[in-house]
Amino acid sequence: MNEEAMNEVVIKEEAALAFADSREKLLAVLEDDHLNMEALSDLEIFELFWATELFPIYSQKSPHTKRAYKQDLDYILRFFVTKTQGVKQLTILNLHEYLKDVHDQYAPRTVKRRNAMLRRFLRFLHVNDYHVRDLSLQVKDQMKPEPLRREIDFDEMEAIALAFRHTVKQKKNRELLQLRNETIGYLLLTTGMRASELLSLQFSHVHETSSMSYIEFKGKREKWRRIPLSPKSIHLINRLKTLMHIEGVINLHICFNVRDENTPISYEALRLITQAASAHLTSQTNSPHWFRRSFITKLLANGIPLYEVMNLSGHESITTTNTYLQQLKKANLNVLPYD
Repeated sequence: MNEEAMNEVVIKEEAALAFADSREKLLAVLEDDHLNMEALSDLEIFELFWATELFPIYSQKSPHTKRAYKQDLDYILRFFVTKTQGVKQLTILNLHEYLKDVHDQYAPRTVKRRNAMLRRFLRFLHVNDYHVRDLSLQVKDQMKPEPLRREIDFDEMEAIALAFRHTVKQKKNRELLQLRNETIGYLLLTTGMRASELLSLQFSHVHETSSMSYIEFKGKREKWRRIPLSPKSIHLINRLKTLMHIEGVINLHICFNVRDENTPISYEALRLITQAASAHLTSQTNSPHWFRRSFITKLLANGIPLYEVMNLSGHESITTTNTYLQQLKKANLNVLPYD
């Protein structure tokens, strides 16, 4: 293996690290009142930033947030390793090259998120006296138009949700897994939950009264939400609970992992199930979040007040909900369902 190939392997190994537990040098740094990072390697500085700034021990962030932070920081680390002389020798020209790379490769929302992560990292270096100058001030978002969003076909979304049950390939617990997937698809379609919220949903969060059935849970930012359930949703959940009992599967989660007691399936598993269900009916790639967009858009199309939609969807700001409404006004309202 030549030197260039060996360097590429090292780069990939370093950038793919899951920011493991702090090593001896990191522990020594953390024991001081002041974070003296001079003796640390670039990778150790990234690990320190991860452990003290992004995810200190008191932090309570969702798996989805952790995954997004990991992807952003991994991208920054790759850039530093391949295109700069290191964290200490970072220049303004390096930052401009980073901004151009991110701008050329990613959609506006991802660009904004990755730039925010770099700003946060550079501010961390400056505050702890590793950089004399605050280079975070050089990281500014470039204007980039939002891509045109494809219109939502509500009939297609419902058909995809029904196709979730047909994505099961294994023979063991086949009927149970088909019912689980069908329940997952229908809850995505009719509740507008985020993927992370659905994956953490437990049977104890489901409530039935004489007047209505609903789920009540803590969503993003630890905010309590209550979402009504359709008769079909509650029927599927109750059937699932009964069949799990019959087959001896013990798990608190509706999106249960059949191989690991009391844990849900991973986001990656949910994403693959969603894509497989989409492949039955369309050439488009649908993600779990596409169901959330469909749910919010349909509520607005059916005339539900903006404030109520904000509460149901768990948006922090009504401005976010209003963005959906503005996109809806630009669409051809004749093709939208008004049930």
